[in-house]
Amino acid sequence: MDKNTYQVIITNKLSDYQDKGLVIKKLAVLFKINEKKAEQLISKTATIIKKNTDEDTAKKFMASILITGAECKIINISEETHSLEAKEHLQLDDINDSDEKILCPECGSVKQLHSDECLFCGFNQETSEKKNYNILKYASIMTILATIFIVIGYQFALPYYNLYASNSRIEKGMELAFETRNTVTTFILETNFWPNQNIDANLDKNISNEIIESIVLSKNAVITVTLRAEPLSEDSTKTIIFSPNVLKGKLVWNCQKGTLKNELRPDICKTINL
Repeated sequence: MDKNTYQVIITNKLSDYQDKGLVIKKLAVLFKINEKKAEQLISKTATIIKKNTDEDTAKKFMASILITGAECKIINISEETHSLEAKEHLQLDDINDSDEKILCPECGSVKQLHSDECLFCGFNQETSEKKNYNILKYASIMTILATIFIVIGYQFALPYYNLYASNSRIEKGMELAFETRNTVTTFILETNFWPNQNIDANLDKNISNEIIESIVLSKNAVITVTLRAEPLSEDSTKTIIFSPNVLKGKLVWNCQKGTLKNELRPDICKTINL
């Protein structure tokens, strides 16, 4: 059985990044004392919180104090060299509402304890804490509002971005279709023959790229361009049909037919609704 006795000591140091005013408030609640008394707990190098107690009780006291942000330690008073005598160190029971002075953190003048207003510059710790809290609260609200606007803007802009991305992919992929159309145009003008299949115009049987699944010539040189579904974000393949005609002695093409949506078509192939 442990026959040692211990003292619980609170120091005038705080844990990292702790606000002194907040630590004082927590100590006041913990020991059921006012804030002036609580401030005195951390105004001395060492204050005896609990003396002549067992190790388990001392550890419980220490854990409660550490939660407030104040630093605390346990001393084995069975060893004379480490004992702290009550007459030499402040004890919790000795704390009173004295008029101890401290320096104002704003102007450096001597003032009352932290909750009192400085008579020289008007600085008030409680008012300052409330102001900082309000600033933090305002910043938090603005951050939330900004996040909401970003989310709404993203949801609003996403369809337009997807459409732009699809159009860019189609435009690049359709370069192959227009090159094929130009090849067929040259063939017809040179031979005066309207091809009915790829081989008639000396075209490859399989013409494709990452956007176009196939380009097929059919009767009277009609060109059917089949586009892959995935690059279009569609459920199935879509088509653009190029149909040749002679207009005023010139060979012209119409590409407004097919199943591809009007908004995804190249400008020359879009249907104009009046």
